[in-house]
Amino acid sequence: MRSVLIAGGDRRQLALARLMKNKGYRVSLIGFDMLGYEEEAPKAPDIVLLPVPYRVPDGFNAPFAKIRLSLEDLVRRYPRSLWFLGCCDAAAREAFGGQIRYVDLMNNEAYQTKNALLTAQAAVCAFHQSSDAALCDLNCLVTGYGRIARFLSRLLAAHGARVTVAARRESDRVLAEAERMKAVHMREMTEVLPEADAIFNTVPCRIFDAEALSLIRPGAVYMELASSPYGADIEYAKDLGVNVQMEQGLPGRYFPVSAAKAILYAVESEEM
Repeated sequence: MRSVLIAGGDRRQLALARLMKNKGYRVSLIGFDMLGYEEEAPKAPDIVLLPVPYRVPDGFNAPFAKIRLSLEDLVRRYPRSLWFLGCCDAAAREAFGGQIRYVDLMNNEAYQTKNALLTAQAAVCAFHQSSDAALCDLNCLVTGYGRIARFLSRLLAAHGARVTVAARRESDRVLAEAERMKAVHMREMTEVLPEADAIFNTVPCRIFDAEALSLIRPGAVYMELASSPYGADIEYAKDLGVNVQMEQGLPGRYFPVSAAKAILYAVESEEM
């Protein structure tokens, strides 16, 4: 029976613990003491599961921990385990020091596709919760055309929204137009921004400069779906009066069970 330590994360990790226990894994949790879930960790778990992503702007991703978890401390305690995490960056690689066996789930194609679909569906849910207008009445701008943006554009269009995609690659714009959406190059985005009622950014770099932000009309929603450094200077955008919605970690907030199933599938496929 494989032993698993789940360290930190959101409600998807709690759902993952239940799924794994039902499949016969010996599961321990740390980083959930604020919710009353805290179990003594095994001395040498076979697997250590970190959050997806493992890190947020203010440190280790453990919103339900009374005391912040430290990746470096966990590495010292469990150097022989097989580690799974999301978004393995330079800081994680340095902490692992070339001695830890690890799998970055964001390199698993099946996981990325499922996670993108869940993120897109959750983005639509988040918009409906915050808006008093139906999507069928709105002009929506989606920036980027990666996995999340493609699923999201299709969902918005299925809800009757008038969708414009801003993408750099010609092949992405051709694909968007083939799916009966309007498509523009990123450099032409300022021409369509004044018409947008809702802007969904999926690009994790600053594509909205001061000029672009000034063109967002009052009352329009700017939903940030990308990771840091985000598509815009968020504080500056707020100072300009832009209605910014920060929507990271959507699968764990809206669909924790489905998100947990995606993680478990990826973990088991990587172990095979």
